[in-house]
Amino acid sequence: MCSVEELALHLFDAGAVRLGDIEAKQGRRTPVYFDLRVVVSHPTVMLATVKHLQKMASEINHDILCGVPYAAMPLAAVMSVNANTPMVMKRKEAKNYATKKLLEGVFQKNQNCLVIEDVVTSGGSLLETVDALRAEGLVVTHALVVLDREQGGASVLKANGVEVKALFTMTNLIKLLRDAGKITNNTVEIISDHIRICQFGSIG
Repeated sequence: MCSVEELALHLFDAGAVRLGDIEAKQGRRTPVYFDLRVVVSHPTVMLATVKHLQKMASEINHDILCGVPYAAMPLAAVMSVNANTPMVMKRKEAKNYATKKLLEGVFQKNQNCLVIEDVVTSGGSLLETVDALRAEGLVVTHALVVLDREQGGASVLKANGVEVKALFTMTNLIKLLRDAGKITNNTVEIISDHIRICQFGSIG
């Protein structure tokens, strides 16, 4: 298994880290955008990411997995197969025909569900999935994320009974990329300032 430092470089080289004045969710601007969707085209990078997530998951009691749609679903699927752990899928919207389910898969009430997410910023998308799982009687106490942008989302989730464990924090990631010569000190300062200024104290 590659190191966390090596994985950061692999993710950067795969195009998962985009720099510039980028429009993010809900029209917000950001100097850095983490797009984990690209790893579906890089199986080696995906597998390396999954191995690190699985190591973290092994320390958390869970019966099933659920990836937040859509970016984290491939990660959760590979984790499910590798660890022989059942998985459920949350739909963006409930089907308007047949079973009309919002949650797909086989599960039982009171099972512990570990949620997998690519990025947490405000925490809104992750909490939406947590609420849907809890509404079906599943117990959710932990979530694994590849990147915590350190903009308040983890605190929002903690206030709602979910402990977030991250493979990378934004501070850690940009330091690793700077030390490897992938980004400049000026870029690090711009991103650090953005993190400090743009904080979310509630879901947004």
